[in-house]
Amino acid sequence: MKKLFAAVGGLILVLLAVWLGASIYVGRSTEKFVATITERNKPGAALRIVNVKHDQSLLSATGSFDLQFADLSAEAKDGGPLYTAQATYKVSNLLLPQSAMRFDWHIKPAGPRAQALKDFFGQEVDLHGHGKLGYGGVARSSFSLPKLAVRQGKDSFDLSPLAGHVAWGAKSLVLDFKVDRLSMRTTEYILDIHGVSVTSDVTDRLKGIGSGSLSVGKISTKAFTAENFVLSSTTTEKDNRVNLSITPKIASLDISGQKLRDVSLEFSANGMNSASVAALSAVGHDSNDFRMLTADEQSRVKQALRALVNDGFSLGIPSISANTEGGSVQGALKLEVLPAKGPAAAKFSMVDSVRASGQIEAKGRVLDNKQRTMAMMFGLVVPTKEGLRAGFELAGGSIKANGKSFDIKANLDYFDEIINEALK
Repeated sequence: MKKLFAAVGGLILVLLAVWLGASIYVGRSTEKFVATITERNKPGAALRIVNVKHDQSLLSATGSFDLQFADLSAEAKDGGPLYTAQATYKVSNLLLPQSAMRFDWHIKPAGPRAQALKDFFGQEVDLHGHGKLGYGGVARSSFSLPKLAVRQGKDSFDLSPLAGHVAWGAKSLVLDFKVDRLSMRTTEYILDIHGVSVTSDVTDRLKGIGSGSLSVGKISTKAFTAENFVLSSTTTEKDNRVNLSITPKIASLDISGQKLRDVSLEFSANGMNSASVAALSAVGHDSNDFRMLTADEQSRVKQALRALVNDGFSLGIPSISANTEGGSVQGALKLEVLPAKGPAAAKFSMVDSVRASGQIEAKGRVLDNKQRTMAMMFGLVVPTKEGLRAGFELAGGSIKANGKSFDIKANLDYFDEIINEALK
């Protein structure tokens, strides 16, 4: 019996040592990762991480780093950036059944403008959250920002508390947050937004594969009022092709005395070469949105664009619709770049490779008599029993619009020169 107890006790000690050893290993791995953060800064990047400090103990750590916003280029008297933020964190790397790590974090304004922002809002701006790292490599965190309100004479700014969650893995990103109200009022400008909700579920950040949505209950300015606005997007990949769909919808829109209802528009980009999309995304990320390209990156961009064009793709507005007080409007637009038939290095020709079509139909009284007369006078529309119609087709260098044909090969030659110069 004593041998059994000794064996069990020894096993427990071994498991305890393994558990603590693994926890310490996670902490050391975290320390190594933090040490390489500044190496991820790209030349000319809009956001840079500097002044990294990390204090690691066996089972916990604390640290901080500064976030510099390059796009806000103003400098303080000492030559440093005028607008920065400081991130601080506390980490517990003791392995537990539900997570390999827990962490708390705060991001607050820093630098010369920090006190001015605190005085302006009457409180410290503190974006903070609590998260954990799962054993599958996915990190999750809550985040929140307190209510911010400012009153200066007739000017005011109000932001309701913001709260949400974020999760990210090697390629994935899941995000959701809500804001009840954002209001800005000055003598010249008014913006009042109610009920903001954002969701995003990205499975491949490099290619942008995933879905997302932005919904707003009501938007009001001096010029217009919109209710129940929803912007949704979906990006999928199939057979090495990327397909994108973006659809904004508005239940009602009042602008310049015009009232529109059930406004819907869908934008699509289909059949895009996956490798080209990934290459362009990678270069865009590394070059600060293509603003600072090396010679090698310029070559990679041209190669990706050439492959994209040679493989063909389509762009369009599969549907657009709206109801007015006196009628309705419906339409569609499509542009296709056909796959190249010749060698990859052959020059691009819009006459051979591009075709497009579109139509729009108005029923009822959408235009007043003056607008209707002017549109018909310039040949933009033709009358129908129910209202007006406009349409066109482009193919082989010829365009047909509202029953008339036009040869535009000479015009397309100009665009061929621009495109081929960009792709060579």
